[in-house]
Amino acid sequence: MKCLILAAGKGSRLRRRAESKPLLALAGVPLIERAIRSAREAGADRFVVVTGHRAQAVQDFLHGLSARLSVPIETVHNPDWEHSENGRSVLAARTRLDDGESFLLLMADHLVEPALIGDLLAAGVPQGGLALAVDGDLANPLVDPDDVTRVRRDGERIVAIGKGLATYDGFDTGVFLCTPALFDALERAGEEGESSLSAAVHRLAAEGQARAVEVRGRFWCDVDDEAALARAEQALFDRLRGKTADGPVARWFNRPLSIRLSRWLVRTAVTPNQVSLFSFALSLLAAGLFFLPGWAALAAAGVLAQLASILDGCDGEIARLKFRQSDYGGWLDAVLDRYADAFLLFGLTWHAWRETAWDGALVAGFLAIIGSFLLSYTADKYDGRMRARGGARFRLGRDVRVFVILVGALLDQALAVLWLIALVMNAETLRRLLVCRDA
Repeated sequence: MKCLILAAGKGSRLRRRAESKPLLALAGVPLIERAIRSAREAGADRFVVVTGHRAQAVQDFLHGLSARLSVPIETVHNPDWEHSENGRSVLAARTRLDDGESFLLLMADHLVEPALIGDLLAAGVPQGGLALAVDGDLANPLVDPDDVTRVRRDGERIVAIGKGLATYDGFDTGVFLCTPALFDALERAGEEGESSLSAAVHRLAAEGQARAVEVRGRFWCDVDDEAALARAEQALFDRLRGKTADGPVARWFNRPLSIRLSRWLVRTAVTPNQVSLFSFALSLLAAGLFFLPGWAALAAAGVLAQLASILDGCDGEIARLKFRQSDYGGWLDAVLDRYADAFLLFGLTWHAWRETAWDGALVAGFLAIIGSFLLSYTADKYDGRMRARGGARFRLGRDVRVFVILVGALLDQALAVLWLIALVMNAETLRRLLVCRDA
């Protein structure tokens, strides 16, 4: 699937942030790269980008991006970008796309989740026309009602489109699935003195060839000015909350703090795997402190373990924000977490055994380590079973375990914490075995 992206505009309202709007970094990633990565994830495998303002800088960036992603990205310059509307930019790419095949059309300054593009592709396009992803949520907080292009529909058919519509029932998301008929419509609009993409859509709509695809609830945002930029950035970080695999401590305590850290880290060159390794190093340091006698070392170890747990959420957040997710990264994080659990619990066991001189502390530590490992081992099966049932999941995992270690360390109750972890982790494992027994 080919994808055309319009990136010719000057973006004067965001000039203070960047000389080139497509190259404006949002959470560490330029807008044009976000558009390309989202479309690629949805199925696009070849890109044509129309440039205008600071064309050479955009072209140089895209050349490097093409090599990094191993995906073809062509650029076409619109020499008339400063004196015409976006329809002329579409026409500038006609020779690269007018081959009878349908193609995606996106705006470089629109953030769009891949699922929205997927909805549009699944709906298809009328032969000799186009389909537009339309957001029917008129209360969408990410939309500027005074600047957005409005749409009026009759069922799935677009009957009117424009910023000045008084009666409307949806918003233009800037995501189109087009046939080459769009170029002819743009030519006709140009003959009548209009050069906007909306003018061409209006003409296709009059012929019954413009379909509206409802994408209510999907994430999208037009980054047009400072206020929109702030809304978009906040929305990206808000979307990190509520991860289904989060336990109660992660959801209500760790995640708000890790997101604050990630806001800063995404602006640096730090990679998700580096964050995973640093979090693991903090856990090793905490485990080492457990081997020292006295409450001060115990308390410091508990605080460091909790800090490592908070930081452990940043690697996934940075990966999602900067499109750095990988199977290897997730696997590395999981392996390091298991090692960290073992070292922390063994260190706590050693501390409890030396403080109490009771061999029962070794039994408690052994059961705690076994319980924590089995709880992690059974997590995928249990989560999958609960998803299939469509019910709510009771999530008890590493976040709770490390938080209990923190509280126990601060209260100087190492042995009690070991027994509590051993009891709760093994009991939860047995509960999962019962829940999944008919799977």
